[in-house]
Amino acid sequence: MTLTIRKIEHRGAVRIGLFFEKNYAIQQQVKTIGACYSNTLKCWYIDYTVEAYKALKTVFPNFIIAQPVAGEISSRDLPPIAKSELQLGLTTSLNKPEHSTNETSLAQKLRLELLPNLGKYWVFKIRYVQAVVNQLKLVKGVYWHSTYKVYMAMRNPKVKEALERILEVTAFFPEDYLEKEVVFEGKSIVLRVHQEDSKWMEVYVPAILVIREKVKRLSMARYSKVRSCYLLPATPQVYDALLLHFEPNRILISSELPEGYLHKRNVVNRKQLDLSQTKSRLFEQVPEAAHVYVSGMVDMLLALNYSSSTLRTYSHSFLQFLRDHGYRNPKEISYQETVKYLSSLMERGLSAASGHSMVNALLFYYQQVLHIPGYELKLPRPKKEKKLPSVLTMEECLQIFRVVDNPKHKLLLLIGYGAGLRVSEIVTLEWRDILFSEHKIHIRNAKGKKDRMVMLPYSIVSSLEYYRSLYQTKKYVFEGQFAGEPYSVGSVQAVMRDALKKSGLEKRATVHTLRHSFATHLLENGTDIRYIQQFLGHSSIKTTTIYTHISASAVNKIESPLDRLTADSYKKKLD
Repeated sequence: MTLTIRKIEHRGAVRIGLFFEKNYAIQQQVKTIGACYSNTLKCWYIDYTVEAYKALKTVFPNFIIAQPVAGEISSRDLPPIAKSELQLGLTTSLNKPEHSTNETSLAQKLRLELLPNLGKYWVFKIRYVQAVVNQLKLVKGVYWHSTYKVYMAMRNPKVKEALERILEVTAFFPEDYLEKEVVFEGKSIVLRVHQEDSKWMEVYVPAILVIREKVKRLSMARYSKVRSCYLLPATPQVYDALLLHFEPNRILISSELPEGYLHKRNVVNRKQLDLSQTKSRLFEQVPEAAHVYVSGMVDMLLALNYSSSTLRTYSHSFLQFLRDHGYRNPKEISYQETVKYLSSLMERGLSAASGHSMVNALLFYYQQVLHIPGYELKLPRPKKEKKLPSVLTMEECLQIFRVVDNPKHKLLLLIGYGAGLRVSEIVTLEWRDILFSEHKIHIRNAKGKKDRMVMLPYSIVSSLEYYRSLYQTKKYVFEGQFAGEPYSVGSVQAVMRDALKKSGLEKRATVHTLRHSFATHLLENGTDIRYIQQFLGHSSIKTTTIYTHISASAVNKIESPLDRLTADSYKKKLD
């Protein structure tokens, strides 16, 4: 069996592609050197590094080097990682002297481009080159902005010196360090009345990245696609914040608001904002003629004090139902049509969980919103798939925690596992809820609007106290981008993904996997399942009993009748 290698580009990075006919033995061998499979390119690949190449040559000393495929990245587009056999023979120009000169600078190869400053950062773009990117990661104050696909560098003399050395340029970044701001003469931000809700004001900003980013970073800011503007709470404090943020840029704040429109009573809390954003997005997705149906659904959910999560789930399912029926009046849709519709969803591969959400949403609308006398809707319930949750062993959990260096990131993972918290409970955890003297944590308004008490692990008490002195957060234990605001759920999940990648574990796991692991490990240690139910906040013991199916210690103690039969037979022969 022949193994052929070729330089490829996969997910924005240069890799060594491994090509061979399907062979289980070779698959196992390439896995030993950390190779991954690409469904897109239909090949296995490893990193384009010296270490990866040496490992490959050790396992497969007689591989064949193929020429680059037309259209794929060329070796000359990248700076050489090493003047050695790492070039892999992937270019025919290696032995040609005309290609060994350094006529093209590194900046040209990288297509280095400087963009307008963003706050306290320089902004620049380059082509992805692994060797250069690895060096940029080591510079303190340099960040990758995934949304805009640019690098952001702190406007600091030391950062400037390090970047220009790595990028092999001189005087590329300006000397407009932090004390200087970009000036936008003649630009203005216009404030107008928000007709739908007087607690908000419409903020119209110029199409300049720096200005938009500053507005987005203001607390409670949200974007309205319908009006193509940002919405901010109509309070004097927010108005003063706009003046303060944009005064260095010399941007005029032009107010078209009537006198008295700005008032401190318009302050919006987090729950109100979440519900308001959810409601706004829902109405943006349907034509105006169907607003009356959605409005009835949303108003009833809010009147019954359902959570924003339930509001999103029910409303999105109901919107899908309306959309697939051409936004007809739900009163005119017959029972037979509804059943046939659910059947078609199942045929298209809709999951049982999504099917149940659709059924619940329709039942809620017909029973709670329409209140049709004598009308009873009996819909078939899709059968749920019974899946066991993914669980990490105690050794695997420890392996994940060890690779996390950031104190904040490590602590949120430790407390998620040590107390069995949901990710939403981690980010909304407040200092007042941590009862140090009792070694307990008070979880407030969790799933199902329920409170509960969970354990505070003794092993992290000192870590919590050190963390508090280090970060000095006031309300929330884990603060987000803005002071006084909680950490985002997405950021916690990103921390877990990075830790899992660094640990080298091949299991798929999320922050919720730590919660499953917490319950399983308690059960394996002999904890009564009723206590585990209380720790997890399960309404029914049936939900908790799923962990009895994955408890390793319990399963290992059970002996197969075949083993017992064989043992008895062998014992009789000895007698």
